[in-house]
Amino acid sequence: MKEDKISRTQLMALLWAGVMAPAAELLPALLLPGAGRGAWLAVVLSAPLVLAAGWLMGSLAGREGLARGITELLGRWLGGGVLLLYIVWALLLLSLRLRLCAQRLLSSGERDGALWFFLLAAAAVLLWMGRGKLAAFAQAGQLFLTALLLTGGTVLVLSLFQARPERLLPLWWAETGPVLRAALSAAGVMGWGLFLPFLMGEVRDQGENQHWHWLFWGLGGALLLAAAQAVILGNLGAALAARLDNPFFALAKSVGVEGAFQRVEGVVTALWTFADLTMGGVLIFALRAMAAQLMPGRALPWVPWGAVLLGAAGALLLFPALGTAEEWNRRMVPAVNLFLGLLLPAVLCLPKGLRAGRKK
Repeated sequence: MKEDKISRTQLMALLWAGVMAPAAELLPALLLPGAGRGAWLAVVLSAPLVLAAGWLMGSLAGREGLARGITELLGRWLGGGVLLLYIVWALLLLSLRLRLCAQRLLSSGERDGALWFFLLAAAAVLLWMGRGKLAAFAQAGQLFLTALLLTGGTVLVLSLFQARPERLLPLWWAETGPVLRAALSAAGVMGWGLFLPFLMGEVRDQGENQHWHWLFWGLGGALLLAAAQAVILGNLGAALAARLDNPFFALAKSVGVEGAFQRVEGVVTALWTFADLTMGGVLIFALRAMAAQLMPGRALPWVPWGAVLLGAAGALLLFPALGTAEEWNRRMVPAVNLFLGLLLPAVLCLPKGLRAGRKK
């Protein structure tokens, strides 16, 4: 797979293109009950946690990818057990992403159709992407990120003129504690990107400083998300935004350009499918990397098929009632993402640091 290498820039493009799906669904609504109008600041304060998680997982992954790094550190059996934990969580996230994508497509624009139709359509596209080469998927991810940034940026810029600063400030010392706690939830939302380090074995070195590269992309992405939350809260206010399921998409409904697009929410919803596909593709390629590490030397063309079939089945069976997927997305996912993306890597870095100290 030497010809299937990607650049670090492409890896970061996949990260933020994929994270934009759960970010649009959960931010700032998830943070508002505790942080109130300080929800935008909570996203800013989550940046150190995101950077720390990336540094820890990147240190474990090295140049061979996180799957290889874990098995070399813990051995085949214990390392394999840890990888199985990540595999189960990746499949659950894939099921959740397919379900939420299908629900959004079904509910937007009063479309006719059934949930299973949109779910199977998204699953078919993911299967096509997941069976291909990582390099081609990464190139598509760059295009997806460009489209998402242009679309989201247009909505936010058009809304900026209606934002009111008094809905964001002032913030008092009494609000510091809730804002700091909300920063954990914000980091958990961005923790959807925790499977990117499994692809680091396919990243080609182009001579860039990887630490500064990660700082630029990690901090820059978090600050852009914080700015987006500030615009949303400046328009809707904390009270109204807290009552809405998806404040960003609700904001898009109020945006229009006289003589052009009177309502752009249909375009926004359709283009946001790119974020779902990017995140789903990242999960499938991460599953491919973990399967290759657990079963070395074997041809594994069935992995994308198995991942998509299990993901689609889980989307239908695990979330049977309306609202179940949203509850998982709000309550369980951020916490588990923090555990697998920050706490567990921190624990695994301890024996790695001890080994490095002994060698010196």
